[in-house]
Amino acid sequence: MARLSLPLGILVTVAMVLLAAFPPPLLNRARDAVFDGYQRLMPRPYDPAVPVHIVDIDEAALEEFGQWPWPRSYLAELTDRLFDHGAVAVGYDVLFPEPDRTSPDLIAESWTRFMEGAPPDLPDLGLPPHDRLFAEAIADRPVVLSVAGGLEGDVPVPLAGVAVTGDTPNVLTQYPAAITNLEELTQAASGLGTISLGLNDDDGITRTVPMVTNIGDTLVPSFSAELLRVAQGAGGHVLKTTEASGEVSGGTIAATAMQVGAVDFPLEADGRFRIWFSGFQADRITPVGDILTAEGLDEGLVARLQGRIILVGSSAQGLFDIRTTPLDGQIAGVTLHAEIIEQIIAGTYLSRPDWMRGLEILIVALAGLLLTVLNRFEKPVLGLASAIIFGGGAVAGGILAFIEMGLLYNPVLAVATVLLVYIPGTTLGYMAKERARRSIRDRFARFLPPPLIAEIEKNPAAALTPEGAERDLTVMFVDMRGFSTVTEGMPPDRVVTLVNTFLSSVAETLVAHGATIDKFMGDAVMAFWNAPIERADHAEAALGALHAINDSADKANFSLTSQGLPRISLGVGLNTGPASVGLMGSRDRLSYTCIGDSVTLAARLEGLTRIYGTRNCVGPATVAKCPDILLAVTLDLIAVKGFANAVEVATVIPRALPGVEAFGAAVARARAAYIARDWPAAQAAFRDVGQIKVPFCNTALLAKLYQDRIADHRRNPPPAEWAGEQVATAKR
Repeated sequence: MARLSLPLGILVTVAMVLLAAFPPPLLNRARDAVFDGYQRLMPRPYDPAVPVHIVDIDEAALEEFGQWPWPRSYLAELTDRLFDHGAVAVGYDVLFPEPDRTSPDLIAESWTRFMEGAPPDLPDLGLPPHDRLFAEAIADRPVVLSVAGGLEGDVPVPLAGVAVTGDTPNVLTQYPAAITNLEELTQAASGLGTISLGLNDDDGITRTVPMVTNIGDTLVPSFSAELLRVAQGAGGHVLKTTEASGEVSGGTIAATAMQVGAVDFPLEADGRFRIWFSGFQADRITPVGDILTAEGLDEGLVARLQGRIILVGSSAQGLFDIRTTPLDGQIAGVTLHAEIIEQIIAGTYLSRPDWMRGLEILIVALAGLLLTVLNRFEKPVLGLASAIIFGGGAVAGGILAFIEMGLLYNPVLAVATVLLVYIPGTTLGYMAKERARRSIRDRFARFLPPPLIAEIEKNPAAALTPEGAERDLTVMFVDMRGFSTVTEGMPPDRVVTLVNTFLSSVAETLVAHGATIDKFMGDAVMAFWNAPIERADHAEAALGALHAINDSADKANFSLTSQGLPRISLGVGLNTGPASVGLMGSRDRLSYTCIGDSVTLAARLEGLTRIYGTRNCVGPATVAKCPDILLAVTLDLIAVKGFANAVEVATVIPRALPGVEAFGAAVARARAAYIARDWPAAQAAFRDVGQIKVPFCNTALLAKLYQDRIADHRRNPPPAEWAGEQVATAKR
């Protein structure tokens, strides 16, 4: 299951790369939400020293001066007063497509439009038309009027052209026509700019504004760009594109920047300017009523308006020029144009270069592939740390790029990639580990103590050595002595009860002493120490289990006799030495076991207990680890079946048992005489051994074994190099 993390991680990474290259609308919405978050985190600092100001036709002004549209004589007066108070340039974020119906020359017509009969003659009051007054007020002054793109209308003739460095990008905001102003007003104005914002984003939030609009194949500058030109007295606009700059834009011509007089500012590929909002600022706005009701030159107004570019617009709800921005739920549309001019003058921009998407794709690919590789290590902490670094780094990097350089980096897909690669990969790894843990628990629960199982679960590969490992082991074989004899004629269910009762008791004791149960072999059990978890005291632990096994056998016999079953004695073979340990067997049936000469010797030692009459036979490497509370009594020097070299065989007995010291001394004296070839003394000494009565050895059987050997040696003396060794002719 863990192997699935690699193809899954690669598949997710490829999918995320494709989404980064071809984002659907939902991801664009998420990207915009992130960019809005950047702006909320750090709005553009508002600098009141930047020479831009708004004159607001607000609700209070409509209540005082009447409903919109106002007589253009009011606007003529407003224009005069603005320049009287020191305005550098004035732009009207208002359209004037029709004649002023309140003008004296048109009032008579409006009064008599539905009158029956001949209209009365009205006296000529000698008042000029309002549109003429307004035209005269703006003539020869730096005033910019607005046009708005539409489906019907005229194609405006810009008062300043837009030069393009290369071919015109076909991704610019386009309209077939526009709503224009009265020709008289257009001719009087110094500039003409579009106030159309193009299509808002799907959520209705305005984030960018087109700085150049293609209206009927005529390039028209934006209202804010034209105001900047007129305020500088510049001649025209220059739209810079990738065709001239040499930048790469996926094979298409895209806008990169725009130059207006002495200022140059970046654009997005479609010619739009991304606004870095400072939000509503009361210091930026003067209500129009303050100007129209002022008596002469007002010092306060001079302080606000002098030397500034003035934008006239409306925040009144009824005039339908209310916009939503990342910082403000409702704000006058004219504020957007003011914010653009402020940014350009201050030189503070937000930028999303063409290469940014390529960088985002690269980061997504790297994050996905690196996490996929790390998931293969199956180290959740490392994976979590890496996921936090990649995901957190993407978010922190985006914030830092915004704060330090005004760059817009989108971390959404990088974070999504981290989550979609890390979580499933870690989950698969966890599931694989959990399955391995269950397998370990199922395999070893009855054969290992819980602490050892827990240690194996931490690192199964290292503990279980699936490819095998050479390691010093202490191996024990425990056999039910005389099993065939006592079970002869016994019903099968009683045989099963006898075996299960006896071996269960023995196995529980072995597990309690840290042994690994290798296997049950009919009436015997094999166990070993120092694997799968290594421990330096494995021989001592196995020696400590010897006496406990005898106790468990006594308890098992008590249970057996209470059920009417015969008592069972046991024989134990114990040896320490190098062995190969690991998962072995066929591909479909593996078991954790060990093999090697030291294992075979342990099995042979168990068989020797029958000929020596002892409960256990222990190899020399294990005897060397005997603690002081145990006494190792050497029984023989024997080359067991299948081995060329003879080894010392001993039986290990707790010193606390009665008769242990006397038994050990008697056997030692007898063997010394035997090895010295003092046959009479050896016979006498073993005769004394046979007279000793102890519960842990059939001394008569041991004495008879040596008496028979001595008799044979007397008939056939051993060679000169003989040192007491004996060659076994059978396994048992």
